[in-house]
Order: sequence, then structure tokens, then C-alpha cells
Amino acid sequence: MMWLKSTNATVSDVICAGPKDMKDKRLNDMASLHNECISTDFIHHQSVPSESLSVDTFSYKNDVYVAIAAPNTESCMVLQWDHIEMNFRTYDNITGQSIVGCKSVVIQNQVFVIVAQLFGGSHIYKFDEDQSRFSKFQDIEVSKISKPNDIEAFQIAGEWFFVIADSSKAGLSTLYKWNDKGFYSYQSLHEWFRDTDAEFVDLDGKSHLILASRSQVPVIYQWSRNAQTFALQGEIPNMEDVVAVKAFRVKEDLYLAMTRYIGDSKVLRWSGKQFMEIQALPSRGAMILQPFSFKERHYLALGSDYTFSQIYLWDADKKVFERFKEVYIMAPRSFTVVSTDRRDFIFSSSFKGNTQIFEHIIIDLSL
Repeated sequence: MMWLKSTNATVSDVICAGPKDMKDKRLNDMASLHNECISTDFIHHQSVPSESLSVDTFSYKNDVYVAIAAPNTESCMVLQWDHIEMNFRTYDNITGQSIVGCKSVVIQNQVFVIVAQLFGGSHIYKFDEDQSRFSKFQDIEVSKISKPNDIEAFQIAGEWFFVIADSSKAGLSTLYKWNDKGFYSYQSLHEWFRDTDAEFVDLDGKSHLILASRSQVPVIYQWSRNAQTFALQGEIPNMEDVVAVKAFRVKEDLYLAMTRYIGDSKVLRWSGKQFMEIQALPSRGAMILQPFSFKERHYLALGSDYTFSQIYLWDADKKVFERFKEVYIMAPRSFTVVSTDRRDFIFSSSFKGNTQIFEHIIIDLSL
């Protein structure tokens, strides 16, 4: 359906009677009625009977998989989308001790899952196609990692890396690099700062790494093409006690979602020289402020340990997020987008309840 701005017929002005924000406007003055006739919602699709800390997703040979870090069951659960039953079913189970993160990486058609553990070291598992399961591929050199809190995987100039953020008082966040045979320790980042999260960001065509910390404001590292290492570039001021940092884009603009457990979480925009605050969101008890997008609609999910979690929707005119929907999840720790069979889902991990799966649906208000 197209909105016709003009016809070859003579028609008098048609004035809107409602809703209130459109009252007395001429239909000819509206660029499109599409957004006024379409809404969205998040409906519950499925529960996974396990508590969890993080969720990651990957695709392999036209199938979609999800890796869930479930420390209480001492496993990294791997689910697969069932095209017949239209739900996520158990595919494999990687066992471990106090697993806090399962990060998938697909390199040259090989699937790896990096499993971070609080005890017993951390390991990398590789998908064995003959056995249709994951087998241990490599132990990670973790003499410097005491308490892993986050894993971030990324590429720079075609080379694969991952970083483990160490949240212990004597920890040392470490960068690892792929060398066609496995991952090896490549660079040690700052120590003694109780890092909680790492986020890879492209700033003006240059690779950067942001580390959030319990004991200092977030710091920014820039990749040096000459030295082939990350060098400390600066910090994000006035943002103490950040537990998570997530980057996202709305059209050409780059933003950061900064999660704070105490006080307000913040949305920052890159001005070309520095990150500037554009919005504060009350977030007592929040461990995650996750941006995500579906069908050109931009959302923020703010998880809370004390009350309902909030989903915000981006207002393109005001250039801020507006409250959109409340969802109840016990102690949410992550929100992860999974899309398959033309359907969009958001996985919410829960530290004190079942992992919840919500489906993003389109509602046609004109019917």
C-alpha cells in the first residue's frame, strides 16, 4: 500500500479527528500513514528451564543455534531452532564448573565455543561434525585470569581476537588471537581494576576497545596498526561504577548504552571527538542495558533485580528512548537477539529463574 500525495481527482481537505496528537491535521500534510497503522509487541514464546548468565547465538549450515551459560547446572547448553516444531530444542550440552560465559566464533566454517569458568580454567570447544557435538579443542592460558566476567570476540583486518574481562581485584584482562591452530595469549591490558565488561567499537574507521570497571570510569583503547596492539587512548568521564557497556547505531550515529547498578544508566552519543550524554534512565538494580533492533525499530532493554524490566523504543523525532513495555524477568543478566525463519526473538537470561524467550511481532492497527 502506498500513500498518494496527489491524484487527478478533486478532493476537499480531509481533517483528522483523532488520535489526540493528530487531531485537526490534514491528511495531505502527512508523509505516510504506515507508522501510524503499525505497532509492535513482545509476546512470550518459550521458557528454558534453567537459570543463566549469558546467551550467545551463531549460524552454521543454514541452522540457527543458541549457547546459554548456565552455572547452576554447570553447563553451556546449546539449543537449535526446530523448523518443524517452531521452537528451540536441546542440541548439545558442554559441561564445566561455574560457567559464566559461552561465546561462539565461526572461523573458516569451523564453529568454536569459548567457555569461561570461575574454577578449573577456561576452555575452547570445537564442533565435531562427525559426532554432531562439541568436543574440547583447547585449554585457554589463564594464569592471568582470576575471575572472568565477560568475553568479547571480534575481527581486525581479517584477524580473529577475543578478550576476557577479569573482574577480580588482582585480575588482568587479556586479549587472545587466532593463529590458524588455536587461540593464544596476545596482549595483557590493565590490571587491578576489576573489569566488568568489554565492548569492541569502530570509531571513525578505527578499531577501539572499551573496558568498563567497578573501580574506575570506562577506558578506551585504540588499535595501533604499526604496533599491532591496543594502546590506551582515553576515558569516558563522569561514569563511575559501570557494569556493562554496549555500542549501537541509529542510522549513521554511534551510541553507547552504559549500565549502572546504582544511580542512572546513561545513553551517550559520539560527537566526533567524545561521547556526550543524551539521556539518563533510572536503573536501580540494573545489571544490563541492552540495545537491539528489529525491522528498523530500535529498542533498549533495561533489566532490573528489584522490579519489572523495561523495554524502551527510540523516538526518531525526539532522538531519545521512550518507555514502551514492561516485562517480568527474575534478575535478568542479558538480552540477546535471535532471528530465524523470518521470525525475531529476544532471549533473556535470568540469574534466579528460567531463561525466557520473547517473540517480536508486528501488529496491524488498520485491521
